[in-house]
Amino acid sequence: MIDDTDIENEEENAEKPKPQRKMLMLLLLPILVIIGITVGAYFALNTSYDSLSSNYNIIKYSDSSEDITAFYDLPEVKYTIKGNDGPHDLRLKVTLELSSIDDLRVIEVLTSKLSDVILSHIVELRYEELLGSNGLYWLKEELLYRFNLVSAPVKIKTINFSVFELQ
Repeated sequence: MIDDTDIENEEENAEKPKPQRKMLMLLLLPILVIIGITVGAYFALNTSYDSLSSNYNIIKYSDSSEDITAFYDLPEVKYTIKGNDGPHDLRLKVTLELSSIDDLRVIEVLTSKLSDVILSHIVELRYEELLGSNGLYWLKEELLYRFNLVSAPVKIKTINFSVFELQ
């Protein structure tokens, strides 16, 4: 039979926190906070940290900063579009022409959004609408208009198709 004193002794032992865990928490918590602050300060204060990828080219026509053209390559995408005779594959790679080097950083941040703009427009198209030079010109102008809406206040001068394969 269990006595009341045994139950009280067990309750007292269960309620006491183990000193090893408490000491471990007191040592590890400040160390982890210091490491977190150090890493955060490094990336916040390090101005030489350059996250701009190598998807761009810069052409300088003269020594003045006004004669610079920057080109940014969007990732190549593959789409399936509808046609009267069934689905067709479209492979597309777009290069954006910008007038400033500073615009490259904004465009890089918006890369996924610009790819979504292409997708949302291509989904609406049919194979027959892309045939011929009129279809290609119309696609280029419509994408340029939509890109400038998304990337405002950055102005995209023009877009070029590096790859345009319609099968």
